[in-house]
Amino acid sequence: MLASRQCTSSRNACVYNRTHALPGLSMPARRRQLTACVVAEAAASGGKVIAMYTKPGCELCEGTRDRVQGIIDRAQFMPSAIAEWRLEERDITTNPAWAVYEMEVPVLVASGSDGREVRLPRWPPRMTTDKLRQHIEASLPQ
Repeated sequence: MLASRQCTSSRNACVYNRTHALPGLSMPARRRQLTACVVAEAAASGGKVIAMYTKPGCELCEGTRDRVQGIIDRAQFMPSAIAEWRLEERDITTNPAWAVYEMEVPVLVASGSDGREVRLPRWPPRMTTDKLRQHIEASLPQ
């Protein structure tokens, strides 16, 4: 079931959806709708991007994507430096310039509103989600 109020380019529509519980929707549907609104706002405002370089068949990449997206989604509802960032996935097989990351994926790169890219330091795969969030937040450019 889709929400009766769809996200528009107007920031007020998204704020309205966040402050009202979107009655009639299940909790997962509400989360998807609210996340879609937040992502639409970030894209419209030319927001900050965390790019994840990945390749097909990379299981570590899939797990990392899910964890980082979960961290960003959770940050929308609590004070966090990562709340204004969005995740963008980049397949290294689609651009020859990205082939440099072939043996290192997944690689996270933060691109601020100034367009400058900063590679985030590598993290242990067994790091907890909370520790990963702290690691990412500490590494993000100001």
